Amino acid sequence: MHENEQLIQVGDQVIVQRQGYTKLHKLKKNGSLIIGKFTVQMDNVIGHRYLDTFQMKNSSNNKKLFILEKVEDSSCSVGALNIETSGQDNRNIVIDGDSQMLTKDDIDKLQDSELNSNAIIGELVSNSKTFNMKTGYSQEKYIKKKEKKYFEYIQIRRPTVRLLANMFYRQDPSKTLGIRIDDLSQILAYANIHSDGNHLLYDSGTSGLMVAAIMNSIGANTEASLIHMHPGNECQKNAFVAMQFPEEQRNRCINVNLYSVLRDFYQTKESEDPNMEETPSKKQKMNEDSAEAPKPPQWKIDNQRACKILQTKCDTLIVTSKEHPVNIVKELLWFLKGARQLVVFNAMREPLEDLFVYLKSRLDIVGIKLSNNFLRNYQVLPERTHPEVNMNSGGYILSAVKLNS
Repeated sequence: MHENEQLIQVGDQVIVQRQGYTKLHKLKKNGSLIIGKFTVQMDNVIGHRYLDTFQMKNSSNNKKLFILEKVEDSSCSVGALNIETSGQDNRNIVIDGDSQMLTKDDIDKLQDSELNSNAIIGELVSNSKTFNMKTGYSQEKYIKKKEKKYFEYIQIRRPTVRLLANMFYRQDPSKTLGIRIDDLSQILAYANIHSDGNHLLYDSGTSGLMVAAIMNSIGANTEASLIHMHPGNECQKNAFVAMQFPEEQRNRCINVNLYSVLRDFYQTKESEDPNMEETPSKKQKMNEDSAEAPKPPQWKIDNQRACKILQTKCDTLIVTSKEHPVNIVKELLWFLKGARQLVVFNAMREPLEDLFVYLKSRLDIVGIKLSNNFLRNYQVLPERTHPEVNMNSGGYILSAVKLNS
């Protein structure tokens, strides 16, 4: 990577991370970012390296505005506090709202004095009447809760597919059809995405995550191309833009409207039919039109590029759609080469069951598999291990292989 590419520059798409919270942000000159209740001036990160850590400090002119100052280390409050005693259980703790001796004004003064989060949390702990009565686990939860509120360090990270997938899923799973990072990795593995050949994707609701993941797997300076079909006038490309691929890699991603490109494909196919004869007058009119015609719009150029690839067929077909997938797959299967993979993702099982039945009726489709790899996070602590209760089960993946005609 070039030296300048390792430095944060104006116009870069960056991931701003504050503990477990992440947010996508495009850097602008004199720009600011809202993180929770903080408004942070972002100018000071420009020119520094990715993964550098910055401390949020109050601006002298505006107490609600924070500026960033580069630091070498941000120590964790849990490790910095020296906790000597803890209780056996929490049964004798009375929650009366009077356990903290510091008032809100006292805490505001601590923040105004520019103490770091460790010092503020230390004051809160030492002035709590019930902290030493809590169990070790409860003390850790208390400290992490306060650390989340007062933690003043952020880190600037370069966007990656993993960071974007986790960020979108945490913010709103419906924006990416409920695709988790483990679902995404399985889709790419089943589809055998590689840096050669041509890949076909129909996507109607992953905020560009599937496009970004496929293009990232294809890689830069390769021969592979991706046809990204979508239902609307404009494709969703938030994650794709955030990845900041080089220009030659972006050019190998062809974004086309599904209905428009199929219409052009079949019209072109009919016009190239050798059984159709052109009269001299018709041929002369076409030559005159082509001589006077202005440059076609970009969507028309993209359609023509996609049609050339579709004529030779594709090495992979992936469908991640909000719509029922049967008709979409039925239409696009013709463009898949023999001995190649079909992968369909859906948040619901029933649409894929219908697709399963349809594919079973075809003689050219084998190895049909419908799966849901449920992944549950576990909290593992000494003598207390249990699964997390509130979590999404992910979606369903159908994979199959098309035989040679």
